[in-house]
Amino acid sequence: MPVPSHTLGVTKYQLLCVLIASISSLNFGWNFGVINLPGDVITKCIAGPKHTILGLPSCLPASNIVWGLVVGAFALGALVGAISCTRYANMYGRKAVLMYSNILAIVAAILFGVAVNIPMLAIARFLAGVAQGCANGTFTNYVVEITTPRARNTLGSMIQASISTGTMLAQLLSLRLSTPPLWRILFAITGVISLIHMAMLTMCVESPKWLVSKDRIDEARNALQKLRKSADCTEEFNTLVNTVRAEMGPSAYTASISDVIRGKTPDNLRHQLLLAILVMVFQQFSGIAGVSFYSTKLFGSITEPPTHYSTTPTLAQILTGILSVVGTLVALTGLALAGYYGRRTLMLFSHTSMFVCSILIAVGSIMGYNIMAIVMVFVFFAVFIVGPGPLPWVIPGEMTPIYAVSATIAVSGSVAYTCLFTIGIVFSSLLDALKGYTFLLFAATNLIAAVTLFFLLPETKDRRVSDMIQTHSVGVHNIMQQKYRSEVYVEKEKIIL
Repeated sequence: MPVPSHTLGVTKYQLLCVLIASISSLNFGWNFGVINLPGDVITKCIAGPKHTILGLPSCLPASNIVWGLVVGAFALGALVGAISCTRYANMYGRKAVLMYSNILAIVAAILFGVAVNIPMLAIARFLAGVAQGCANGTFTNYVVEITTPRARNTLGSMIQASISTGTMLAQLLSLRLSTPPLWRILFAITGVISLIHMAMLTMCVESPKWLVSKDRIDEARNALQKLRKSADCTEEFNTLVNTVRAEMGPSAYTASISDVIRGKTPDNLRHQLLLAILVMVFQQFSGIAGVSFYSTKLFGSITEPPTHYSTTPTLAQILTGILSVVGTLVALTGLALAGYYGRRTLMLFSHTSMFVCSILIAVGSIMGYNIMAIVMVFVFFAVFIVGPGPLPWVIPGEMTPIYAVSATIAVSGSVAYTCLFTIGIVFSSLLDALKGYTFLLFAATNLIAAVTLFFLLPETKDRRVSDMIQTHSVGVHNIMQQKYRSEVYVEKEKIIL
């Protein structure tokens, strides 16, 4: 007798669809990490005086601030993509948006290849950001809507694993492709990734939930059955249809970004919105964006700088490559941890650990304990990836009603990209000015994050969204109060039984 479909874990086809859809996040990671190593080659012409190769300049001189704007243009584009694509994902489908956002990335790749000045490079970064910001938010919704609750615990963290993989590939290839004119090819590989993604997406189904919302019932049933293998989908499908028609159907209410921000929603979602914003602010100002964008410069400030340019990778560049590999391995391990430990536990553990690491990085840099500083950068990166890396993208969807999920994720994503843009611009100058003391600022941020989340962040793992809404849709509150603690305990007991 077939088992009920909602009790399944990860099926092969669910995994295939998530892996293919996650190529969008891999591309995000590629653009996130590709800017790191070739920065000085492009802006300071350290590979030799500026000259032309096939009619294109070998380098594009720029100050740290201007280069910071180029770095940050990707985040600014991602902000625009996150805000603008919510309505298109609801109108045309999750798969369609994942598919066609790749066109912008291909246009960006062409611009990377032919850029003759810094503004062209910045525009290319911006367009790549729009594409990946649009796809990243859509990918999060797609995963939630095609997976079972058990599978979601593991596959929900795929976004960070994919970003880390993309960053790793970019930085490893950068070790050999950061010289003129190869840095153009390095940047343009984002278009190749997009072409592969478009081809592979034809193998995936559209979200059953979105199909039901458009009253395409037969297509939705077929898609769900394909995702659930040979299990009995009757109960899950009937529940899906009833839920979606009540909350997402043509005549149902869907909250806009303005509704969520102004609190004009049927449920009081102030706590959920504040939490969605805070976890993203803490994610970006934890120091991780600086490590990701400028790890080569950071390691260079700790190790002995090279006396002259060489095509042989420097120690700082090698350490950056190793860091990206470690990040990817930890991200893959984090998939298992996310399925076992609670979201709250991982977030508090990570921010507390990053607080300690930031202090030790600062002490090592200031006192000349280079090995300690380098090791702590690796530990800092690793603990980030199991907590504040993936979970801020997952938590809003586990506490928010269906009608407000897209808008809430759009708001939180916009905050993340705004912070990322800011860090991209200021971190290089900050590191030049404060040197080893820079990470004391991030120590303070992580301490504030750990204390704040201790009082505001409830456990969402294995909780039903309806129960989370009922318990926490009461405005901003301290979850350590006895009534909230007891309700969480009762819900946990229900799940165990």
